Amino acid sequence: MAWADVDKKLVLEALRQKKIKSLPFVPDLTSETISKSENIVAQMGVEPFIKLFKNGCQVIVAGRSYDPAVFAALPISLGYDPGLALHMGKILECAAIAATPGSGSDCALGTLEEGSFILETLSPERKFTPQSAAAHTLYEKSDPYKLPGPGGMIDLTDCVFEAIGEGRVRVRGSRFIASDSYWIKLEGVKPIGYRSISLAGVRDPIMIKKIDSILQEVETRVRLIQGKGNGKGQIYFHVYGRNGVMGQLEPVKQTASHELGIVIESIGQNQEEANALLSLTRSMLLHYGYEGRIATAGNLAFPFSPSDVPMGQVYEFSIYHLMAVDNPGFFKTEIKEI
Repeated sequence: MAWADVDKKLVLEALRQKKIKSLPFVPDLTSETISKSENIVAQMGVEPFIKLFKNGCQVIVAGRSYDPAVFAALPISLGYDPGLALHMGKILECAAIAATPGSGSDCALGTLEEGSFILETLSPERKFTPQSAAAHTLYEKSDPYKLPGPGGMIDLTDCVFEAIGEGRVRVRGSRFIASDSYWIKLEGVKPIGYRSISLAGVRDPIMIKKIDSILQEVETRVRLIQGKGNGKGQIYFHVYGRNGVMGQLEPVKQTASHELGIVIESIGQNQEEANALLSLTRSMLLHYGYEGRIATAGNLAFPFSPSDVPMGQVYEFSIYHLMAVDNPGFFKTEIKEI
């Protein structure tokens, strides 16, 4: 077994020694943020797995890991090229999703050779193509040629994808370039409150046309009822059929939806506060008298009863930083014979 948990004292000491740096668009880490965070983990590389393999382990249960590491650790321990092994692991971690047509329920097989690796599916319904393998190589990457990970990066500048028949693809040219320091990614969260939600549908074309202003007016009215200085908690409206997925980043500003789905979300300091805020907001929207309204009944259709659902504690990412370590195999491990 390998635990990815990292003691706060270790992170605080690394911060003191200036061995922590922020990833792009992430604020600098502070000791206060570390103290408030829960369950800090680090993204393990291949080293903890190799350590366990060398101790005779046949099955490894591990915590947070660099996705390719669980595939690449064994071949790297046997002397295979780390660039090819990690690149193969990068593709295999999503199995037949990297094939065509993609599938999340089928397996894929990778065969590592001295200077290349071969990809193939285990289902006759799918196949690898140079395009599908290359496309998945780009998956979850900001740079098409460089894939950073624990201790370095995979350089794909000279990578070649070659169809070799029977739905198989051979990949060569992947190289691993070690960094000057061994950096691992830290991840941590801190609690920000408790959440409640309500799911509702809207069918009135008059309301749909004015939905943005109506939601703003409803929140204003809720805050007024709460009283000056008592506007605690957060209110969010997720409008599906309009911009529920991308929110303010949605480039399509005008839609012709004949109905909308609205997720009303509230966040409070405790569950009771979140429940009360949701109840008030949902009731206000249900009976809000917007301009042009014809119906005198409710504005919302609820698919479930009860309409309000407490969701429990809410967390947000507080740590998403890199930490330099002297020993990449420092993670706690335990061996059990079964």
